[in-house]
Amino acid sequence: MASTRPIVACVTACFILSVAAHAQIVALGASDVAGWFGVLHHQTWPAQLEEMLKAKGYNVQVKNAGKPGDTPWGLLRRLDSAVPSGTKIVILAKEGLYNNNKLSTAKADEAMNTVETKLKSHGITIISANAGVVLQNPGLRADDVHLNAAGHKELASRLLPLVIRALGSPSPSG
Repeated sequence: MASTRPIVACVTACFILSVAAHAQIVALGASDVAGWFGVLHHQTWPAQLEEMLKAKGYNVQVKNAGKPGDTPWGLLRRLDSAVPSGTKIVILAKEGLYNNNKLSTAKADEAMNTVETKLKSHGITIISANAGVVLQNPGLRADDVHLNAAGHKELASRLLPLVIRALGSPSPSG
């Protein structure tokens, strides 16, 4: 039994190191994150951002936690399940949450401040998705509030340097 302890310790250490090298990124928001108007899962900006990061040598997973029709209060209620333990970065798409909001702006702001405070208390870096800039181009949107597939790709490209800055250099092992 004593001879298996070093092996178990080594396997455990290797597992912990492999998990630590894996950066968890969560994209939070409404339909502007989840994809809408014919935008397939692999065309959403979270999926495209993950592929762009992997192409640059990052061992990352970008979880798409967008939920069509969500509001700031809905996001606050599902925050713990949407953002798993070990998350390093949350890319927050606020605009879509406000588009669906039936409450006052002050109440929505209160909920979003609580979301951001909770994330920061866990040491999570928050990056704003700011799809509004991309939505200004009519060729990149499906309607006034939703990106088309090309718009999702453009937003992923705009987020890439911000996420790389937050992650730092990729580890030599990927």
